[in-house]
Amino acid sequence: RRFPPAQLIAAVGGLELNFEEYPFVANGASAADKEKAGVIETAHTLAATAMGMEGCGLPIMTHGDLKFHQSFAVQNYAASIGPNYPTLTPQQKAIDDMFMGNLEDMMGLAAGVILSSYDGTLVPKYMTKILTHLSKWIPETGFVNGQDAPSAADCVVLVLTQALIPFGATLGEGAGEVYGKFPAAVALGQRVAEYPAVAAWLEHEHCNLKKPPVAARS
Repeated sequence: RRFPPAQLIAAVGGLELNFEEYPFVANGASAADKEKAGVIETAHTLAATAMGMEGCGLPIMTHGDLKFHQSFAVQNYAASIGPNYPTLTPQQKAIDDMFMGNLEDMMGLAAGVILSSYDGTLVPKYMTKILTHLSKWIPETGFVNGQDAPSAADCVVLVLTQALIPFGATLGEGAGEVYGKFPAAVALGQRVAEYPAVAAWLEHEHCNLKKPPVAARS
C-alpha cells in the first residue's frame, strides 16, 4: 500500500529490486480499527511469519541478511544505497523527510476512507492543506533540492498528484478542483514522471502508481 515512494526512489537511484506482491487484504486503517476487527490471516501475514517478521505490515524489505519494515525505513535505505541517487546534505535530507512525513499523514487519511469508512470530505480538505504547506518548497523549474535528478521530496509530489490509490480513488471528481489550485506541484509531479528512470519504472509490471495492483487487473 505504501511502497510506491520507495519504488520511485529506487528507480532514480538505479537500484534493482525484486518484488513479491500479495493480494490486498486489510482489517482497518488505524491500530484501533485493526484491534476492533481482530487478527486476520492473509498471504502477506503468513509470508511475514515465515520470514521471522511476524506481525509486521508491508512493505518488508530484505537485503542479504538484513530484514526490516516500515515505509520510512525502506525509503531512506533505498536512497542511501542507490548508486545514482543524488548526494544530499543533511539539510536537504531533512526537507525530503518532511515531504515523506506529509505523505504518510495523507496516506493514513485516504486509506482510512477506503478501509474504515472515514469521512471522504476530509480528503480534499487535507490534500489542500498539505499541498499549500509543501508548495513553499516546490520550485517553478527543476527539483526541490536543486539537483539534476529528483529526490524523495519530488517523488512524494508525484505520488500526491498522480497516484490512483488512495488519492485518485478518494478525491474522485473533485481531484481537478484540488489540483487546479497547485499548478507548480502538478508540474513538478509531471517532471518527475518524465525523468527517464522514473518514466521507465512507470511502465513496469509491478508499478501500481497509476493502476490497480497486479492481482486486481483484468
